Amino acid sequence: MVKNGKVISIINMKGGVGKTALSVGISSFLAENRDKKILLIDSDPQFNATQAFIDPDKYEEDTKTIFQLFKPQTEIAERYVMPKKEELITNIQENLDILKGDLNLVLVNKSSDSGLIKRLKMFIKVNKLREEYDYIIIDCPPTLTLYTDSALISSDYYLIPNRIDRYSGIGIKSLNRAISDLIYSEDLELKCLGLVYTMVEDQLTQKQNDIKSELESSKAVEDIYIFSSNSSFVRDMQVGRQGPIAIRYGKSKKDISDIVDEMENRLSSIGGNNNG
Repeated sequence: MVKNGKVISIINMKGGVGKTALSVGISSFLAENRDKKILLIDSDPQFNATQAFIDPDKYEEDTKTIFQLFKPQTEIAERYVMPKKEELITNIQENLDILKGDLNLVLVNKSSDSGLIKRLKMFIKVNKLREEYDYIIIDCPPTLTLYTDSALISSDYYLIPNRIDRYSGIGIKSLNRAISDLIYSEDLELKCLGLVYTMVEDQLTQKQNDIKSELESSKAVEDIYIFSSNSSFVRDMQVGRQGPIAIRYGKSKKDISDIVDEMENRLSSIGGNNNG
């Protein structure tokens, strides 16, 4: 059956907010528990989403990664040939595929080739990936780079994970500026699904409640939907007792289930045209 897949970037301009855990959790839950066909794209040079599924020791010599999309051409007259999906995409399990991340992405941001910014969007379009997947989830890096822009240009929506701490608003302010500029310069119809609190303790301290209230009353989030569901701090997951995949832990799986329900309700309510 031909699908009409939605592309969602999961992004914050601040590290350590549980971005990858949310990307991996949503992707694996939709694949395993909602029978959705998912492509997870790891565009973060740290490639933690990739390592959640693939042993790093078996990955060192692998060239079937996102870097092949952004690899600068060595000859000026050489025409770029868009890779076929089977040349880059790896199956992880039933309903779940991944475009693996790559540390070599740190080299890409030094390139002056402005055409690279649309490579991911064109890969999705040329290979008709929207027709194959229900969702394409992009785990973005927490920095403003060429491949961050590439992920957002490829997306219909973005979702902001955010931890409740004293610096919680900094990344959102930076993200708002970056996305506003990108929407204007690239004429995008990119919509925000909302903000999801991550790694939330069972009982917030008074200070955390104050930080949360201050953030939610700030200009940075005045137009951003705040999810009522959130992901909890689960100590066993933090120490990797059963790996970094949230749905392997009972409490985290329930959190992800609630977030997915709310996310899909948001998608239904705000609508939007596909960006591809």
